[in-house]
Amino acid sequence: MTIKINGAITNDDDAPIYRDWFGMTVVSPSDVIGSLPADGSDVTLEITSNGGEVDPATEICNALRAYSGNVTAKVMSNAYSAATIVAMGANTVQMAPGAKMMIHRASSNASGNVNDINKASGMLQTTDNAIADLYATKTGKPADDFIELMDSETWLTADQAIELGLADEKLDFDAPIVNAVGPIISHQAVQRIKNLKIENDKLRSQLPEQNDLLNKKLAIFYGKKEVQ
Repeated sequence: MTIKINGAITNDDDAPIYRDWFGMTVVSPSDVIGSLPADGSDVTLEITSNGGEVDPATEICNALRAYSGNVTAKVMSNAYSAATIVAMGANTVQMAPGAKMMIHRASSNASGNVNDINKASGMLQTTDNAIADLYATKTGKPADDFIELMDSETWLTADQAIELGLADEKLDFDAPIVNAVGPIISHQAVQRIKNLKIENDKLRSQLPEQNDLLNKKLAIFYGKKEVQ
């Protein structure tokens, strides 16, 4: 089972608004939790996300941790902000060549008087500590190490994420890695076309023999030596 974590991470109530009104690609806890197999079979997450809301991401993370089967998270392009929280729920985190992670402090749109701002500040500090604890649990490193990295908004390559322990291994693709401005047809699509062409060539090579056999059968039917 493959579950895609694409687009923004949001809550279940807001997800339909993003999709139906704004035409945005989002993922919410029910999308992931509802897709988990009942038989506990292995699950692969394919992550390409700029992040989103912390609480829904944490809910997904903990649901993945509680899942009875093995979960592998594949960071296909990017896992930024809250998307890294989702990745922490997997048993194994893999990163594609060229993929990146980014971790930073949580933010809000707090407004109001000094008491409101102080409450918001306390909430953000608690949230930051909770996120750092998730990273610490995954890596075995002190949470304070990640608070420091989050404070400076840290961008990580696959190798750097592996060194920190946020990822476990780099994906090894046999497909070519491209660097181009224009659209590129996927390696998988090209390979399918190649396979179809090979099959078509085989059929075409068999046509003369099949036509010859058909002519002989028609000749028998019409009582002739040969049918054109």
